[in-house]
Amino acid sequence: MYLLLNTYAGGGSAKKKWEQIESAVQKNINEVKIINLDNSVDTSKVIQEAEKNDDKDFIIAGGDGTINFFLNDLINTIGSKEIVKYKIGAIGIGSSNDFHKPGHNENLINGIPAKINFNSCEQRDVGMIKYKVGSEFFHKYFLLNASMGVTAEANNLFNNPDAVLKFLKKHITGLAILYAAFRTIFSYSNFEAKIIFDSYETYSFNISNLSIIKSPNISGDLSYPSDADYQNGLYDIYLTHSMNKLDLITLLKSLANKDFPKNDKTKYCKTSKIKVTAVKDFLIEFDGETISTNYAEFSILNKYLNICTN
Repeated sequence: MYLLLNTYAGGGSAKKKWEQIESAVQKNINEVKIINLDNSVDTSKVIQEAEKNDDKDFIIAGGDGTINFFLNDLINTIGSKEIVKYKIGAIGIGSSNDFHKPGHNENLINGIPAKINFNSCEQRDVGMIKYKVGSEFFHKYFLLNASMGVTAEANNLFNNPDAVLKFLKKHITGLAILYAAFRTIFSYSNFEAKIIFDSYETYSFNISNLSIIKSPNISGDLSYPSDADYQNGLYDIYLTHSMNKLDLITLLKSLANKDFPKNDKTKYCKTSKIKVTAVKDFLIEFDGETISTNYAEFSILNKYLNICTN
């Protein structure tokens, strides 16, 4: 078994969290090989080594972004026929740790969320993004959710913090998320895009926020009202458009109460495929990471990867 450890997660707070649980984790797991992730580590080579050793179990200790990096390297390294043999567990020592929500006491190790029971796994959907940069197409993958608009911009700020946000990320995560949200709202401008669903229905919107959801937990205590279904091959789509700054603040308040407003500036549906195109580039956030494009197709790899449930 391999444990990939990112002590840089959570603005550097992950190191202290890991020290709280290191001995307990090593006591509970036999023959674990710990790989400290830094710039010198090539995760794809670690995966290739594990494949040669016929070791298919991985624990990712970090935040949602650490899990996402590993997910993409795994899919890009291992063929689709072999990937079903792999199992992924996780220990949440990052900022938001949305992968572990909703939290349960039985999944805590010294107060840190962990899903590392490899006898309790399920095959979960994996979201796939096909996007364009220049004339080339690329692919990215995610387990939880993706977004465009104000959420993506706020995540980009969160990943590239100013001095205030850098301090808050390390010490007060909830306040850091609110700081990034409000700062983004006051500088955000809607962007015009076309949205094409799997039924080929096409709509044009001035997008305020577009969330493409497998997990309703989007950051900190913010959440959509839907229940997570990781195996149904569908996304929950939450769209807000043409919103002003007051509307966006109201939306933020609603999401803090796990609510989504119903009015002429909001839309909701379920779909397995969705395409977004625009004249200008826009940001896409997926499990905390961001890319920039003016063309993106979202689809689902149904029941594609084994994930520990507790």
